[in-house]
Amino acid sequence: LSMTIESPPLVCYGPAKESSGALLSGLLHLTVEAEEQKFDSFILTLTQNILKKRAVYGHSGCNECARTTETLNTWRFFTSPVPLTKGVHTYPFSFLFPGHLPATTDNCLARISYTLSASATTTEGDEINFNQPIKLSRAILPGPDKHSIRIFPPTNLSASIDLPSVVHPGGDFNFDIRLDGVLNRQKNTRWRLRKTSWRVEEHSRTISDVCPHRATKVPETVIEHEDVRIIGSGEMKRGWKHDFDTADGKFEVTVDANIPTYAEASCKLEPSNGVSVNHVLIVEMIVAEEYASGAYQRGGATPTGSARVLRMQFHLTVTSRSGLGISWDEEAPPMYEDVPVAPPEYGRVVEGE
Repeated sequence: LSMTIESPPLVCYGPAKESSGALLSGLLHLTVEAEEQKFDSFILTLTQNILKKRAVYGHSGCNECARTTETLNTWRFFTSPVPLTKGVHTYPFSFLFPGHLPATTDNCLARISYTLSASATTTEGDEINFNQPIKLSRAILPGPDKHSIRIFPPTNLSASIDLPSVVHPGGDFNFDIRLDGVLNRQKNTRWRLRKTSWRVEEHSRTISDVCPHRATKVPETVIEHEDVRIIGSGEMKRGWKHDFDTADGKFEVTVDANIPTYAEASCKLEPSNGVSVNHVLIVEMIVAEEYASGAYQRGGATPTGSARVLRMQFHLTVTSRSGLGISWDEEAPPMYEDVPVAPPEYGRVVEGE
């Protein structure tokens, strides 16, 4: 047995509630080496496999507690004895993945995978099996940048940040921060930016439940597990711009951030079958207060001994790259402008002329 996948990489575009899904198509090849061989059945099955790596109360040895398998579709090419001659016999198949299905995921708490399993049984009882893993991705199309404002009472400081709508694992992204309200002319003081640090956290959650056989042996049948890990971080101690000539002063910072490939970050996963993945961007800015001269020039500044840590948190959408960004239902069929609408007319031939 062998398989050829004819469709492009499976990508569900848009959120789970809006996606039209992904179309899978391929060919399954059955090679017969004998002159003639009879087969009783030939079946292809597409399954969704979910593995909870942290089962309830350590019952990791129970497959029913940790594993969930759902059959999405079954192709029965023939179920009665069929003789096949020597050679390669090809059977086409296709399936539309619904848009709400979760993407292929593998992290420290759970693994979601899809598998095509083929099984051919001969009349002599010999069984031939073939398994092909299928990767399903989800891509959120980029949109306008997100603008957020944070204030930090009791000071007059406020931060404005522009974030990209989506970021990608193994890719770079930039975001801009503007810190206003750094001058206090009444007290003749100003805030000086000393350091800017950032990190991207991945929050994974799973809900583990027990199988009916173990439900009576544990006091709680449902446990929620959560794991937090850092998939990208960095800091800046210089390189920003400041302007003390405006009414309240400002700092402008451009941060070059990234999610490295070796972090093996998972994409955003909406809650499905008790598994979810979200990402958070945390930005911390350390500012120190100092006395300024009357002209607010660079020289003559004396520290007041006061400092603050400005901490901000933003939701980040980590998703696969969208490529061309065209789903299967939006692809236009080819246009053949050179082909006439109707076949050409036949000429009339009259004998004797």
